[in-house]
Amino acid sequence: MVMKPPQPSVSISVSIIMKVWNAFEHVRLCAGTLLRNTDVPFELIVVDNGSQPEVVRFLRDLAAADSRVLLIENRENVGPGRANLQGTAQASANLLCLIDSDVLVPQGWLSRLLAVHARHPEVRMLTPMRYHQTIDHPFEPANSLEAWFKVKKENARLSPLWQFYAYSRGLSIDEFDRLMCSENPQELKVIECPPAFTGTCCALLDAQFVAGVGGVADTRFEGYGSEDVDLCWRIGENGGQVAETGAVYVHHYHHSSLIDNAIDGELALRTANQILYEKWQPRLIALAQAEILRSGSARDYLSAHFIFQPLSRTTSFIHDLRVATQRADIPDVVTWKPRREGPPCS
Repeated sequence: MVMKPPQPSVSISVSIIMKVWNAFEHVRLCAGTLLRNTDVPFELIVVDNGSQPEVVRFLRDLAAADSRVLLIENRENVGPGRANLQGTAQASANLLCLIDSDVLVPQGWLSRLLAVHARHPEVRMLTPMRYHQTIDHPFEPANSLEAWFKVKKENARLSPLWQFYAYSRGLSIDEFDRLMCSENPQELKVIECPPAFTGTCCALLDAQFVAGVGGVADTRFEGYGSEDVDLCWRIGENGGQVAETGAVYVHHYHHSSLIDNAIDGELALRTANQILYEKWQPRLIALAQAEILRSGSARDYLSAHFIFQPLSRTTSFIHDLRVATQRADIPDVVTWKPRREGPPCS
């Protein structure tokens, strides 16, 4: 079911697509920051994937109260990829923004992303800064990803907002955004796709280009995970750039829907990585073979790219690469070693 509010009279710059599956407190927090802090004309297309009644009631009230919100209701969970496809089918803008329902956005986030995109039209997918192994936390000795997961573990009983305050040392999302942007480089980081990728918890996309390379999702990825990797690689293989900017910081709670719905995230990712590897096996093997021949060190090349770590554990990637290269120095298991000078990928 699609609930369509009256259409706004202003021209829409971006169609924001947010998929929802329970995790009510995160959804309410995310929707609040989106509607409050987005400073350009937009439409928010919410795709509910069979949530509990209290979530659906909240979303219906949101759509009824705000003409910028369009609600699509699914009776059951059709998966994140299909939900994003449903959203793009209703989108009216030339630019899309995929956003997870457990993300906090600061004031002016979208206008800053649009400004970066306007300067770099060759970028077909642009993502803001998030916590990551390659980004320091301003108040902790650990990197920002380790700091966030430590906070989540130690403050599991706190509400999502107060978990964020524990992470930000009491700073609002606006204040923490300014701090992170001031302490990290803001230049564009173009990502080598494949084998690198970036997550789509918040991603600005060229709608026409993405439609031409197969859309925002391949329906083979029915569950959770790897559909974002596949999207990055399809963009890169078709001549588009995927990049990340330090001009905006958004906060991603990470896997809130999986946790709230008691889904085994590791199992879901193993299944998704099998699908990813079956689709991309010839390209990945050829790419790794060529790069190992060029660089001379199999271990160094493989450990420099995150995706080879899960593929080495859950697919036949290592066996296939050994057959292709006839080299004895292919490690049994790859361990990713993040490099701070490289583009952050998650």
